[in-house]
Amino acid sequence: MVKRFANYQYVFGDMSDRDKQEKGSKFWNEGKFQNFVLPFLPEDCTDMTFVDMGCNHGIFLKMAEDMGFRKVVGIDYDRRVLEKALQWKEMNGGKYEVRRGLLEHSLPELPIADYTVLANSHYYVSIDRWLDYVRNLKNKTRYCIIVTAKKSRKPDSKASPDIDKIRWYFKDWEEVGYEEPPLEGDPYPRRLYSICFKNPLLERVPLVELDCGNNVQEGFYKEVDGGTDPTETEYYKILKPYRKGWSEVKLNKYVHDKKNIYTDLKEYGIKKPLIVKTSRNNRIVDGNHRYNMLRYLGHKSAIIRRII
Repeated sequence: MVKRFANYQYVFGDMSDRDKQEKGSKFWNEGKFQNFVLPFLPEDCTDMTFVDMGCNHGIFLKMAEDMGFRKVVGIDYDRRVLEKALQWKEMNGGKYEVRRGLLEHSLPELPIADYTVLANSHYYVSIDRWLDYVRNLKNKTRYCIIVTAKKSRKPDSKASPDIDKIRWYFKDWEEVGYEEPPLEGDPYPRRLYSICFKNPLLERVPLVELDCGNNVQEGFYKEVDGGTDPTETEYYKILKPYRKGWSEVKLNKYVHDKKNIYTDLKEYGIKKPLIVKTSRNNRIVDGNHRYNMLRYLGHKSAIIRRII
């Protein structure tokens, strides 16, 4: 019995016969998260971001939020699925975010993640779009968890569900875990597997370990949050003589743009890693402003990319 995608997760309403059979299975709903995703997640995820690509009705999103992830975002394209996901989010009081979008088009606007999950979703994507996604994912997540199924039909035009092919897609990443729970004793068993890859380019480090060369903006975000116009802040007064070669129009645009970046980061999360120069004692060479925004917002750590 093939389940319709719009009803893939059960969150509320009348249960179908298939839902009743799946209840309590380690291969569906909460059981799938607990057995195929949770083994790879840390106990302390206070500062971290969780992204579910193909989130369906949002069960994984709620469970990740309950674990303590600071930022949780789900992406799906089906309007019926998203409508139910938003209804369930309202019912459970979730603070997580649900967005409509296609896998490869969503990356630029997503926050940089600690964990990105694709649970039985990647093999619906055309192979060319999938390869582009994996290449660009190196700039957007520290870990990627793939949940996949053993399938008899594997069209060459789609990304493969096979574990060996998945390992090839992520050949530049480090494999850090593999899960294949037993089928015995389950009310509705399926041949599912999960595999976790670590990105060698990104890491999360404490903010206190980083050297920020620009601290004159301290206080700017508090004034902005208090409703002060950016051109009336103390930071603007400090900046004006320092940027004496700038026109007033350019200076005003600069501080307003800075406010917009802060507002976006506060609502949607940081979208790029801080670039840190290891040979200069972890000096931030790109991202000083974002560093100060994170610190003001109470973050204790940040995702960075190191250069020599």
